[in-house]
Amino acid sequence: MVTLTLDPQSEIAKALKAMDSEPVVLVSNGERFRVSRDETLPSDDDEEFEKALQAVFGMLTPEEAERRIQDLYRWREEGTRPIDRP
Repeated sequence: MVTLTLDPQSEIAKALKAMDSEPVVLVSNGERFRVSRDETLPSDDDEEFEKALQAVFGMLTPEEAERRIQDLYRWREEGTRPIDRP
């Protein structure tokens, strides 16, 4: 992926800021490029990530986590279909 940083006062930046759900089409030398808003959260938001970790930290005890892991292994062995069904 290529990331281009735009001057906020440029025509392209203004068009991108004004777009709703419709993508912006850029034309360069006869080639058309569709640009749409990236709805993913930025990966460098360390503070928000830290808050999320703190919210879930300690929800499972080590014993509960181990029991769940053992359940998963058992369920894999048992399978999801009756033994007489192909």
